[in-house]
This record gives sequence, structure tokens and C-alpha cells, in this order.
Amino acid sequence: MKDNEHIITIRRRDKNLANKAFDDFMRLSEREFNNRSINNPNLYKGISPSQLEEVSRDLLKDIAPQTPFRPDDIVLISGHSFPDIMATDYYGVKVKSTKDDKWYSLGSSIVESTRNATVENIYMLFGKLGGNPPEFRCKPYFQCLSEISVTHSPRYHIDMELSDRENIFSKMNTPYDTFRLLEEKDKISRVRNYYITKAKEEGKNEFPWWLEEATSINLAFYNDLSIQKRNELMIRCYIIFYSMYDSDPQLRYKTIALWLCNHYSLLCPNMRDFFSAGGTCSINVDGKLHTFPHIVGEVLDKTTDIKNLLDNPDSDIIKDIECFWDFTYDRNDLFRSWLLMLEKHFSNNKTLKDVPIRKLIEERI
Repeated sequence: MKDNEHIITIRRRDKNLANKAFDDFMRLSEREFNNRSINNPNLYKGISPSQLEEVSRDLLKDIAPQTPFRPDDIVLISGHSFPDIMATDYYGVKVKSTKDDKWYSLGSSIVESTRNATVENIYMLFGKLGGNPPEFRCKPYFQCLSEISVTHSPRYHIDMELSDRENIFSKMNTPYDTFRLLEEKDKISRVRNYYITKAKEEGKNEFPWWLEEATSINLAFYNDLSIQKRNELMIRCYIIFYSMYDSDPQLRYKTIALWLCNHYSLLCPNMRDFFSAGGTCSINVDGKLHTFPHIVGEVLDKTTDIKNLLDNPDSDIIKDIECFWDFTYDRNDLFRSWLLMLEKHFSNNKTLKDVPIRKLIEERI
């Protein structure tokens, strides 16, 4: 890298070398911020976020002559744009701060709808203004995003103390530069699936609390739906959730209750009454009447509807199957895959293991 060679010239010749020059620029800026804060501990105390953006722009301009960047390259765009500061068209800085003595805060939306289209490399410049003196850190943007939560939209959590493998993109096994280019609905779906899988692995009854598509703004009761609508949702539950056939009643309905609330804005305080009330049912097997748990009769009554939906799946059932079926299944024969799953879970439940469920279903189709 030649002395006084401009960053754009370097980038045309060697993009990696230009990226390294930006990394060095950010390290110099972090050092200068902290030196100024140590020399004057009151310099940054109490400044507002917008003031810090202006201070950051000015400091970067001061440091630029030590780098291939020029003071005129540093532009504060701020407002509703992302990132806050541009250093040529390709490099940017997101400025964030907290008045507390901590290295974490709530960050920006995962959608990045206001992102500058040309910027490729972004750093986080974070001010911990509650320290004595205030301290500053600069890190690549994606490396300090730990989790995602929801305010009015899904937003990143910033944690400036993360190790390289602790950021949310490493956890999702999706590089940031791949994730950021996804369509909004695909971003939401990717994150949603990650948190669903994570909850399963940790044995938690949790569900990501944001909506990926339109649903009612008001909560309502499942009990108040028409019988037809309740039956339609019940059929989907028998397909999607094999917890329905679990021997532990504590595990059967928790995930379903969260799913109804999240997908359909529905509350169901007495779910057991709808899905397994009545205790037992009588089923004819080879000419002899047998008494089985009530759920057997429910599944058999809905077999035709279940097969119709799985043979002609809509986008919602496909999406839910992809999220909740964590076993190997045949995408071209969903009904058979469901039937094999059902048989397996019946055999693992001491109250259902003697039910020839596959035989009974095949006799009805």
C-alpha cells in the first residue's frame, strides 16, 4: 500500500487490502476516542446520541489523514439512514451508545430497509458513556449482534463483549452478508426457525413472539370460533404437533397454545377439553369392540380431512411442517410420513401402544 494512495484506488487493485485499511482506520479511531476520554473524563459524559454521531464524524475526519481515507470521504447521513456515517460509498459506521456502564444495548432492525445500497463493510462504534471515564469500542458490525428481540419490529441486541463465534449469525450458521441480502419475509422465517429449533433443543415450550404475516390485531378465544373453523385448526394440530400423542399431559398442548396465539391471535384456556375430552371411545377392530383413549376416535374421525390436506398442502401447512417436523419425511408423500410418525408415537405411549392405529387408518382411506 503506497503512501497517500486513496482508498478507492487501493480497492480497485485489492479489495482485501482496502478492507484491512478500513479495519486499521477503525482501530485508530477507537484508540483516539479513548485517549481523548482519559485526558478529559467529562468530554463525552451526557452527550446525546445525535451529538455523539457528530463527534464521531469529526473524530474520523481528524484521523483520516493517517489512513488512505480523506476527511472529505467522511459524511454523516444519520437520520433514518443506515449506517450513520459513510466513509466513501463502500464503508460505513453505525454509532451507538448507552448512558449506563455496560457494553450492551438494543440495536437496529434486522430488516435494514434504510441501508445504503452500496455500503459493504460496516463497523459498530459504541460509546459506554456511563463509565468513568467513558469508554469506546469499534468492532465489525455483525460481530457484536448477539440475539434478536421485538419492539415494533425484530431488532438486534448489541453486545460489544462477544467472542467471534457468539454472534447471532454464527448461531444461525448463516453469514451476515448472506442474511442481510435476503428478502424481509425470508429473514423473519430464518430467524423464526432458528428460535423454534433452539427452544426444542433446550426442551423449552417457547415460540418467537412476532408475526411473519398478517393476522388479527385483536386477541380472541378459540372457544368462540365456529365449529367448522375449530375443526380446521384441530386437523392442522393433529398433523403438525406429535406432542398431541405424548404420554405426558403436561407436554401435549403448550406448544399448540403458543402456535394458536402467534399464528391466529387465539387464546384457548381449556385446550384439553377440545382435544381429548370424554375419556374413551369404542372402536371395532376385527369384529370386536375395543375401548381406547378418546384421542384415537378423534384422529380416526379426521383421517379423511388430514389426508386431503396432506395430499393437497397449502403454504401454511408446508411452512408449519418445515418448522415442527424434526424427523425425516417424504415431501412427496406427506400423508404416509405423518402416518409413520403417528404409529411411532403411539408405540411409545403406554396408553396408546396397543392401538393398531396404522391398520385402523388404512381401513378408512
